[in-house]
Amino acid sequence: MANSDLGKNPNLDSDWRARLQVMRANVDEFFGSDMDEMDIMFPLKQDRGIMFQYQPSIFIAYNATYDTQSFQGSNYPLHTFMSSMPPTLPIQVPYTVTNQEEGRYLLGMLQFLKVSTKAQFGESAVKSGKFGRPPPVLEFSYLGPHGYDRVPVVVNDVNYIMGNNVDYIPVPHLSVKDDTFVSAFKKTAGDGSEAGGVTYVPNDIELTITVMPQYSPRRIRRRFDLDGMRTGRNIGFI
Repeated sequence: MANSDLGKNPNLDSDWRARLQVMRANVDEFFGSDMDEMDIMFPLKQDRGIMFQYQPSIFIAYNATYDTQSFQGSNYPLHTFMSSMPPTLPIQVPYTVTNQEEGRYLLGMLQFLKVSTKAQFGESAVKSGKFGRPPPVLEFSYLGPHGYDRVPVVVNDVNYIMGNNVDYIPVPHLSVKDDTFVSAFKKTAGDGSEAGGVTYVPNDIELTITVMPQYSPRRIRRRFDLDGMRTGRNIGFI
């Protein structure tokens, strides 16, 4: 590959790193249009979500469902196609923290995943008019156009262990302000005013994030093309 132009011209290359992102139209709603640099998810806003630090391991299993018809005296049943299911994607990925910047990113990641599994609910949602909204549909990209290209997904579950055999890094952030809840870790400055808070994150963690494809009925109806998929044109569908 000595004569390959790959790596010489950025216009010929593509960023194939794994990433889980908010859709462009929903960035300000998800992160907030007036986000401060010290806000917990600020490090993720430029990337619209998580840019994974390492290559993940992904288990892939496609599934087609058939109805089986048995006939009296027959040795072989007849299978009738019913439906096909895109694979649920368990993403297993490590993350290591060597400085506070990486610690801030990890803290933002954990908050991002927490928010991505929650619906709008409660009195605050009623006041804002957002009540009843389900968790957001995100985009998962990895490996290139014929891998996973902006696949719409919802986060089904997130698993990780806060181990007791690793170091924990202090990550400074804005002070937590809540009119109805007093933090057990509330800090005050020398003049008696509220000071910024600190949250500790592990310097080594492995996360398993399970996402499920969530194509809209309109997109499936108008854009799915099996012949296009066969020839490599119908990207975005898995």
